[in-house]
Amino acid sequence: MVQHHGWNDLVGGGCSSGNGKEQDPLTSTLALTVSKQSLLADGEDKIVLTVHYNGTEDVTAKAELFANDQSLATSEFTTTTPGSYTLKAVYDGVTSNTITITAVSGEDVNGITLQASKTAIYADGGDFTVLTLKTREGYDVTAQGTFFANGEQLQSNRYSSTKGSLAPVQITAKFNGLDVDNSIAVTASSSYTFTNRVLLEDVTKTNCQYCPTVIKLIDELRKDAQPLVVPLSIHNSNSSIYSTYYSLTTRQFADNFCEYFGLNKSVAPKVFINRNKKAANHDTLTADELRAMAINGPKDVAIALESTLEGSTITVKVTVGSKKDFSGKLVVALAENGIMAEQQTMGRTEMYRMMRAYAPSIEGESKSFRTNNPVCYTTTFDVQNLALANTANCEVIAFVTDDADGLCVNVQFAKVGEIKGY
Repeated sequence: MVQHHGWNDLVGGGCSSGNGKEQDPLTSTLALTVSKQSLLADGEDKIVLTVHYNGTEDVTAKAELFANDQSLATSEFTTTTPGSYTLKAVYDGVTSNTITITAVSGEDVNGITLQASKTAIYADGGDFTVLTLKTREGYDVTAQGTFFANGEQLQSNRYSSTKGSLAPVQITAKFNGLDVDNSIAVTASSSYTFTNRVLLEDVTKTNCQYCPTVIKLIDELRKDAQPLVVPLSIHNSNSSIYSTYYSLTTRQFADNFCEYFGLNKSVAPKVFINRNKKAANHDTLTADELRAMAINGPKDVAIALESTLEGSTITVKVTVGSKKDFSGKLVVALAENGIMAEQQTMGRTEMYRMMRAYAPSIEGESKSFRTNNPVCYTTTFDVQNLALANTANCEVIAFVTDDADGLCVNVQFAKVGEIKGY
């Protein structure tokens, strides 16, 4: 059976504690995770629940566990009754996030459909399409699936290829050994067109009367169904956000960013497009201008992302595909959404896609990129060290710069736990 690699909803609440980190002392967090999103209703298949307190302490054995508000005797959930179950945990007066899982009959494949994240991939071995099984009600039962390409079983719920073909590959699936009715044709080709995106790094602060101009621009861009502009907000050292949120580590990254771009650490707003060290005019910059820049930009580089959260560690794997030979740098950033703060002239506002850290640094790691030879890079972020407010709201952003001019040639984004191809 194939384990679906998507990550489940995590914790809400305030920042984790830790040495030398600024935090919200009034809020503790309780994070519930599960081993998979679905199980067979046969009394034997199981889902394992895990509970972490304030980011790192495993309190699974001490916490009260519930399914549909009924107490569980152990951290292993089994059932003989098909249906949906809402899981939660309670510990030290704190209630965790809830996770809804599905129990399905292994004898009935009716209503289960095979889905693919895309039907065309680049044939370099780095790109892939993610395969899932869904019930009629929309529940994910990928964990009970096996997947095949032209009849050959795949090792996971992803399909990639190094061989282009004029004829598409037929993807099929089995659910608990039973054939799923539909199939999907996927084309692997070296002529696959990459999607170009634009990186927007915004130096901002909450106590800034001019920053709302850029905040409103980003709010317009984030509504795009297929985002071509990837914003990242860097609160400088003068931002009042640091009185409640962020770790000292994040603040140091913000200082490093300002030093890299030659900025006074208290100046805001400043908008940098694709790592161009000349700031854009934030008063005249428009969403349509940025979208056009992406559409008309180069399409020689593409990025795939996947990440997982285990304990207090977010692990990120980046794969870069290229249609040209060049030397450049690979940068990974961790961003967080959902934190509310008082923004001057706007009132209480969500701080969208706030930078929490860069890896391995602001400038990134030097890499040599070659045509049709994917480059892989893995890095980690420490949840506790960064005092993240809510890991469920975190995103990973990866981008590549070209040493020839230092500019970003493409950028990709994904939620923590999400798997995304080129």
